[in-house]
Amino acid sequence: MNRTRIPAGLRPLAGATLLLWLAACGGGGGTDVNASRGTVDAAAPPAAEAPATPVAPPAPAASDAAAPVPAPAPAPVSVTAQAPLLGDCELFPADAVFNTRIDDASRFPAHADSARWINLVGGSTRFRADWWRSEDPTQRDAYYGIPVNLVDGTSASTDWAPLSYDFRSSGVSSDVGWPHESDCAVAEGDGFGIARNCSNVPSGSRRFPIPKFDLKNEGGTCNDPNTCGDHHLLVVEQGACRLWEGFATYKLNGSWYSLATAAWNLKSLDLRPDTWTAADAAGLPITPFLVKAAEASAGEIRHALRVTFRDAVLARQHTWPARHFAGGDTPGGIPFGAVLRLKSDFVIPDHWTTQAKAIATAAKRYGLYVSDIGMDFYVQGEPSVQWDERTFGQVSAIPLSQMEFVDLGAITRDPRFSRDSMAAQWR
Repeated sequence: MNRTRIPAGLRPLAGATLLLWLAACGGGGGTDVNASRGTVDAAAPPAAEAPATPVAPPAPAASDAAAPVPAPAPAPVSVTAQAPLLGDCELFPADAVFNTRIDDASRFPAHADSARWINLVGGSTRFRADWWRSEDPTQRDAYYGIPVNLVDGTSASTDWAPLSYDFRSSGVSSDVGWPHESDCAVAEGDGFGIARNCSNVPSGSRRFPIPKFDLKNEGGTCNDPNTCGDHHLLVVEQGACRLWEGFATYKLNGSWYSLATAAWNLKSLDLRPDTWTAADAAGLPITPFLVKAAEASAGEIRHALRVTFRDAVLARQHTWPARHFAGGDTPGGIPFGAVLRLKSDFVIPDHWTTQAKAIATAAKRYGLYVSDIGMDFYVQGEPSVQWDERTFGQVSAIPLSQMEFVDLGAITRDPRFSRDSMAAQWR
């Protein structure tokens, strides 16, 4: 099942005319691995807001694939790093793959298809910081990135609102979502629990934690599901340490609607059921991968990042830790869940801002996971006034030719590995 969302508008890119930013977040189909959803997201940010280094035309595609790299033997790993924090919650345990360093090339060599995939996109394609500095959700041309909401789950901060996956009753949109691959909240004792497969939950009993105050979502106050794009809503429920994420989540005529929702216990290493979508196309969480201003400003990002590429270079396949794919098929293309790493010999300039150095270092240590369909080499972060404007231009000096896709076989061939777990290290 393919679905196409209408573009939210067009905004000028630096040194260019109007370009359309394509994005595909999630896609339903139950256990049918071929089911997908294609979307067209909000357009790319304006030129004046994120200066970029001029980009040369893409390099021609390689005529042959890179030579296979022998797989290293499994080796025990000790977990020593502290997991990143958001509020009072760890963003998954320290041994989750997203929190695991992959900069040891002896354990994690370049993927056998790395050179071919890089050439498919174009080695001159530049890193694009896909967020900006405005925190005013009414300024649609300046407010972009994906913000995160913190709530405590109590009635003081949280409205456990009824949620529908069928927009037709709104009178605004005819979209119908994927409750059968979604998680929703259900009443449980004095609180709420997580229910998987919301098609099994009576429609009037499906809930989602909505922040009562200062609600922040991708796209800001734009509220038309036909034109406002993916409109992700990300909520960290502190105390219980649960993560709730929604794709195309809107309040229309007093009621809440979403095309797909997903929830995670942040203390658990469980992945979503294989072939299930989430608020992104790869079936992965969004929040742990976002570039956050506080972390970058402190000089250290201890987790992986998320990256998008256009549909034409992505395969209709997913590889661990991804659970899902979307879009059209490009045989031999990049699978959802593939991970990029900044090459070790890339010298991070001393004059870069603390933020830019932290982002580049995280790209070397933890990598960037292919999570969704969008613009090539676009990396997602949160909007914040804390961002130094120089950071955007500095990270855009990283060309895709200085990146390499990584073979995670040291994890996936380990006898302790489970495909349904995000565990990548073992005590």
